[in-house]
This record gives sequence, structure tokens and C-alpha cells, in this order.
Amino acid sequence: MTVVIAVTSDWHCGGTTGLCPEIVQLDDGGEYRASKAQRWMWQGWQSYWKRVAEVRASEKAKLYTVMNGDLVDGNHHGTTQILSGNPNGQAAALNAAMAVPLALKPDKIWITRGTDAHVGQSACAEERIADGLRRDKRPIVGDPNTGTASQWHIRMEVEGTRLDFAHHGRVGTRPWTKPNVSANLAFEIFCDHAKDGIPHPHIAVRSHMHQLVDTGTIHPVRLIQTPCWQFGTSFIHRIAPGKLADIGGVIITLRKGQEPRVETVMFKPDPTPLWKAA
Repeated sequence: MTVVIAVTSDWHCGGTTGLCPEIVQLDDGGEYRASKAQRWMWQGWQSYWKRVAEVRASEKAKLYTVMNGDLVDGNHHGTTQILSGNPNGQAAALNAAMAVPLALKPDKIWITRGTDAHVGQSACAEERIADGLRRDKRPIVGDPNTGTASQWHIRMEVEGTRLDFAHHGRVGTRPWTKPNVSANLAFEIFCDHAKDGIPHPHIAVRSHMHQLVDTGTIHPVRLIQTPCWQFGTSFIHRIAPGKLADIGGVIITLRKGQEPRVETVMFKPDPTPLWKAA
């Protein structure tokens, strides 16, 4: 059997720089219209899932999807960059985004818990999302220990490959340290498993940093830091002006007896326009 795992994270639905359909209906009869950048990203979102469907069909594979945290933006840090302070408005954006992968009828779905500032204390928003999908008879895989529909930490073995998912990862903040910090985390995960006498994962997936890093085969654990579906907020413009987030998703193809195949589907936004004197 072949399994394709589609991994996305950091949708930040409900934020004015996050994943959003063209129009979101608001509570009092008005509407939010996606920005030009959001409309571009929405096309990328559809293209990513089209590619997932192509890989699944070509491999005649089962489809698993891991939604690796921060699916909504929340009402955080006193920000003005949300389409509505009403959670129902943010839920409308999320529902439209979720409809795209659900249309492929995945065989299994995991939802990882993200950051409290975005998804509420104990990631309560993501638990509501996952539980709602489970009640709708979607193939949600919940936490085997607590019975919750979402999970902080996901471990699985698929076709002989052990995988480990959590939302919060690490990336260096400078170009010359960006891969090093992720490589250190990969080796730390390996050491922690060795210390506890537990077989280490072959692939660990982390998110949150909105930057793609793949450590490859330099350590026994291959660490993949996922890209995101959010443009820079005012916070990013303050700490890293001009720096572009990595937009896209990851596709992992697993076939028993073969090395995992990792494909990144990326979409590069245009940089800040260059003004020229006449």
C-alpha cells in the first residue's frame, strides 16, 4: 500500500494576511473582501490540493492529511489585522479553507494543536474544529490517551516509516543560522528518543516559524519545518522588514520498502515593488 500525507500548517484564517476566500460574510450583513495578496494565496491553496490529488491518483494511494496547528488567527495581542473580532467570522473563512481538502475525502485526518494566542487556551479553537469534524463523521484520528479530537503531539508509523508531528519548531533567525537551528532540533529529537529507549522517528515535522527548512539526511531524524499560509503581519514588518514568508505545503509519499519521498509545493510572492525616480 502507498500512502500520501499532505501536511499544511499556519493557515491563520480570520487574519487579514492569512488564508481567506474571496468573500467572507460577517455577522451584521456586511462582508469582508480578501486583499489582492490573499486572493493570490487562495489560488495557491487550491493549486496545492490539486497537486495532492494528482500525486494520490498517480500512486493509487490512500490520502492522510495533517493540519499542523494555528488554523485560525484568533483575536490576539491587540491586533487590528483580523477580519472580525467575532469568532464566527473567522470560522467562515476557516470553513471555506477546510472545504478544499475535505473535497478530496481523505482517509485519515489529524489536527495538531497550535499556539494559545491564536487558537485559545489549550488550543480550544482547534479542539472545537477537530471535534466538529469528528461529529460530522470525518475520519479524525484523536488522542488515544485523552480522547480529544485534536492532539499536541502526533506519532505514527506508516508503511514502515515513523513520523512525529508537533506545531512548535525552531528556525535560525539569520540566513547563516536558519538551517543550523533546525538541524540541532533534529539531533535533539534523536537524542531524546535514544535516552528514553524509544525508536526515533525517521521524519519529524514542525511548524510555527513560517519558514521551510528540510534537514535531509544529515541526522538519523529528518526534520521538516513547514511553510505557512500567511503573509507578514505588522509584527513581522517590525522585526524583519522585507522578509517574505514561505508559502506552501508538503507532500510525503510513503511506500513500504522504499525511502520516503518529500515534495514541497511552494508559491513565491512578489517582493515590495521597487520605486524608480522618473
